[in-house]
Amino acid sequence: MTDRRIPVGTLTLTGAGKTLQVDVDAGAEAIMEVLGRVQPLDDATGEAGTHVGGMLAQVRDTMTDVTGQPAAEIRIRDVLAVDTFVPKEVRGGLAGEVAPENAVALAAMVRTSRSRMQVVADEVAAALGCRAEIGGVEGEMAVRGALTTPGTAVPIAVLDLGGGSTDAALLDRDGVSSAVHVAGAGELVTKLIGSELALDDREQAEAVKRYPLAKVESFFHVRHEDGTVQFFPEPLPSHVFARVVTMTPEGPAPVATRHSVDHVRRVRREAKRKVFAVNAVRALKQVAPSGSLRMLDFVVLLGGSALDFEIPDLIADALAGFGVVCGIGNVHGSEGPRNAVASGLVDAHVAGS
Repeated sequence: MTDRRIPVGTLTLTGAGKTLQVDVDAGAEAIMEVLGRVQPLDDATGEAGTHVGGMLAQVRDTMTDVTGQPAAEIRIRDVLAVDTFVPKEVRGGLAGEVAPENAVALAAMVRTSRSRMQVVADEVAAALGCRAEIGGVEGEMAVRGALTTPGTAVPIAVLDLGGGSTDAALLDRDGVSSAVHVAGAGELVTKLIGSELALDDREQAEAVKRYPLAKVESFFHVRHEDGTVQFFPEPLPSHVFARVVTMTPEGPAPVATRHSVDHVRRVRREAKRKVFAVNAVRALKQVAPSGSLRMLDFVVLLGGSALDFEIPDLIADALAGFGVVCGIGNVHGSEGPRNAVASGLVDAHVAGS
């Protein structure tokens, strides 16, 4: 019996009147360089019988099941490639040894037709017994909501940091708005953390992404990732003793890893940087005047990931070299960054009524 090795394959990108190919084995940097030469992307396909071909075919099949739209009509409008590591079991090992192996993570974003959105609106209307209509482009609505943040004014650029995509939008002094959606956000960060740390539990990977780390050094104290020590009046649970833990609101939760706090922290920060910092730059370049980030004065961060304890700082560092100032949105001065799109939809409806 012999193993059948499936090749990684070649990614074909079509856009800007040309079609280019790139070997996925070349790595994330090569893929993103080719992607930049075919922007705006019209479609992406993978070589048949390869890993990348199977992945993109599965994306189309899933969207077909969700929307009912034929797979041949579904177009992939953006991809994000990220270099990562995947732990692989060492063959012939006696104690389950693993070794990190280079890999490329791909996120793909699919755009469906407006008619499919209307189907959703009709279902909502039937369920609630009221009229439901499509209100507008998400990025443009986010700008409207962001403008309710105290101290903001036109021109304004926003980054909506979600779970599946990173959205950028710009509203200039003439009232002209533009928006773009790029693949990759919080869910991809969770997958990268889970993969590199070999965590079988998605909830643990999500906790590593969301909460600071610590090492339980005794039953009465922990050492946080920043080196500070915290003491507890009551003994900690025995199952967290001598473990790397996440400091959740419910208390220390163990992480199923043999790695040190420093290693886990490095994996977490690199995953966030490779996804959110990279996406922030490339999304804003697509909406900035003349494609220059230096034409932007400030950026308002929106969405659930804007509440993260690290992501806003990582984005601010990535944009600082261009003279761009970042701040977290506070919709209506009280709602934080999560309600910008909903507030923008209400505002647009009232303005149009």
